[in-house]
Amino acid sequence: MGRRRARARGVGGFGALLCLLLALLSAGWITRDLFAAQRPSDLWWVWAAVPTRPDGARVWATTLLDPVSGLGCLLAAVAVLRRSPSAPCALGAVAGVTLLFRAPPLWNLGAEGLPGAGAGAREWALITAGVALVVSGLLLVAASAGRSGADRRESRLRRAPAVVALLLLACSGLILAAWQVYSLRELGWSAYWGSVVGDTYRALLQPPVNWTLLSLALLSLVSAVGAARRSASLRPLGLLTASLLVAHGAAVLAAEQRAGLIGHFRALAPRTQLDVATAAFTVLAGLVVLLALARPAAGAAATRGTVGGRLPPGYAPPPPPSDLPPNW
Repeated sequence: MGRRRARARGVGGFGALLCLLLALLSAGWITRDLFAAQRPSDLWWVWAAVPTRPDGARVWATTLLDPVSGLGCLLAAVAVLRRSPSAPCALGAVAGVTLLFRAPPLWNLGAEGLPGAGAGAREWALITAGVALVVSGLLLVAASAGRSGADRRESRLRRAPAVVALLLLACSGLILAAWQVYSLRELGWSAYWGSVVGDTYRALLQPPVNWTLLSLALLSLVSAVGAARRSASLRPLGLLTASLLVAHGAAVLAAEQRAGLIGHFRALAPRTQLDVATAAFTVLAGLVVLLALARPAAGAAATRGTVGGRLPPGYAPPPPPSDLPPNW
C-alpha cells in the first residue's frame, strides 16, 4: 500500500507539471494577443465576440476559453501539490475540457480555415493544439493512477448544494441543447453540421461556435449527473463547467450591452430577448453552482474520525482515568 501511494504521488507530481504546461501555453498565446491589441480592452471585446481588428497584419489567437481553462489548470496543479483528495478528479476534468476545446483547431487550421492567418501562425497554433491533446491523454493516465493509489473512501456532496447544482446544471444543459435543436431546424442538417465542425471563426485557437455550445451542454449534463449522485469525484468538473458557463454568459451580455440591446429589451425581437435571457441565466446559474460546490463534501469531516472501527494513523485512545472507581 505504501509503495502504491508513493507511486501515485510521483504520478501526481507529473500531472501537476502537465497542468502547468497547459497553463503556460494559454498564457503565452494570451500575452501574444495583448501585444497585438491596440488597447488591452480590445482583447476582452474579441473574447466577447465583438469584431475588433488587431494591430498590424496579425490575427487573434485566443478566446475566453483560454483564461478560464488556464486558471483551471493552475488550480488543478495546486490541488495535486497540496495532495488534495480531489486532485485526480481535477486532473481528469482539466483533461476532458482540454480535449473538447483543443481538438477542432487540428482540422480547421489544417484546412487553412482562418483567412489572413500566416503559415507560421497556423503552424504554431497546430503545434499548440497537438501538444494540448497529447498532454490531455497523459493527464487522464495520471488521474487514473492517482485514483488507484488514493484512499477508497468516497465522500459525498451535501444534499442541499447537490440538489441546487443538479437543477441549475441540468437546466443550463437542456437550454443550451434546446438552442442547438432550434439552430438545426432553422439551418438544416448540412449547414448546421458545417457550423459545428468548421464554421467561420475569428481566432486561431477558437472552436466553432456551435461546437462550443454543444460542449458546454454536454459538460453541464454530465456534471448534473454527478450532482444527482452526490458524487464528490465530479465536483471539480462541476466547478470548471460553472466557470465556463459564467464566462460564456458574461461575454454574450457584454456584447449585447455594447450593441445597445439590453437597454431596449422590450423592443427586441422575441428570439433576441431569449438570447439575452439565456445569457443572464447561464451567468446566474454558474455563479450559484460555484457557491454550492465550493462547500466541502459531507464526508470530509467524517474522515477525521474512526473508519471501520479503527482509529486513523496518528491517533491514540484516551488514557485511563487516574482515579479508579470504588471496588474496582
